[in-house]
Amino acid sequence: MVLIGGLLFINWSSEAIWQRLQVDKDPQSQSVERLALTLSHTLNGGNITQLSTAINAPISLLNQDDVVWLDWQRQLLSQQGVVLSYDANDNVAAFVLAKMSNHLIKIGPFESKTTDDGIKHLILFFSYALLALVIALWLRPLWRDLNLLQRASERFVTGKVSAPLAVNKDSAIAPVISTFNRMTAQISRLIEEQKQLTNAVSHEIRTPLARLKFAFAMLDNKNIEQLPDMRQDVEELESLVDEMLSYGRLESQAQNLSLVNVDLDQLLHHQVEKLARHSDKKVKLNVEDKLTWRCDGHFIERASQNYITNALRYAKSVVHVNAYIKNKTLYLTVDDDGIGIKDCDFSQVFKAFTRLDKSRNKQQGGFGLGLAIVSRIVQWHQGQCLVEHSALGGAKFSIVLPLLSEQDLSIIDN
Repeated sequence: MVLIGGLLFINWSSEAIWQRLQVDKDPQSQSVERLALTLSHTLNGGNITQLSTAINAPISLLNQDDVVWLDWQRQLLSQQGVVLSYDANDNVAAFVLAKMSNHLIKIGPFESKTTDDGIKHLILFFSYALLALVIALWLRPLWRDLNLLQRASERFVTGKVSAPLAVNKDSAIAPVISTFNRMTAQISRLIEEQKQLTNAVSHEIRTPLARLKFAFAMLDNKNIEQLPDMRQDVEELESLVDEMLSYGRLESQAQNLSLVNVDLDQLLHHQVEKLARHSDKKVKLNVEDKLTWRCDGHFIERASQNYITNALRYAKSVVHVNAYIKNKTLYLTVDDDGIGIKDCDFSQVFKAFTRLDKSRNKQQGGFGLGLAIVSRIVQWHQGQCLVEHSALGGAKFSIVLPLLSEQDLSIIDN
């Protein structure tokens, strides 16, 4: 209604102002009007053709009933006034009653010589500028509420839970803000309950595990044949608890990213040397000299370690690690020559506690949290984790990190 009313008002007012300016300020119209008044006093129906030729102006005599008049025009003519008429091309003609006869004098039409089109455009410009101002004032509360909702969403994404947004009942998005408040409250409650449950279960398991380990240390291995297997089961439970606690702490650590220029060449060489010492499989590293990237070195080191460890676990003989920059994007890939992963499992491999059959089993170790941790770290860096078939015959895991802009950095820091 605001827009329709504004457009109608602009259309009417600009046209009225323009017509008023045309009548009041157009020199051509004033000249035609003065000529019509002069002829109304002198013309008595004589040789109109000669007069028209003499003054170089089209003149004709008409009966009053030959033209359909509006009431105000008929009244103006009866008072010896001049009625100006404009056609579609702004050509002007004048009508006036002759005093010395009952005829209607028509002078014109004259070709428009108006050069004030700029005034008309200026009138339209200010009219639409006024409409734009009205719309801006009308939309300002909506724009303010949307910005408030956007900032609250960004804070929630980065893990900062703030007080519920104040809802103005007159706001156009009041139902959206109310729903957002309920949603964030419910999600925050579920996350907090999940953290409490994970921490409680993990710590409750740690206590009996510690007692069992102490009891095993006091036992004589010769008297209990199953003692090594029991110790292995306890160690597996202890590893699971450590992984669960580590995964649960990631949410709070996300707010403490330290983004600096990291020497990935040195970082990956250190990783490969450390992990290769504990494996009989060969690791080939291909990385540019002095390759640096802006990221959190601690978390990227952990992500690359999980990738390489995962590849060494399932490779047959060789693992390839590559790092390079292309189109302002960092690519870190790890290939192995294992049995690979099925296409249908690509979307599942980065989910927590996911262990794929055959290639991911208990005998080979792992609880399905290593790749989930990598996915979370890469997500903090606004990047992507990819998996595909490797040219070596196994699986190829990739980390793709974009060059973070100042806006991305501010979102992470906040």
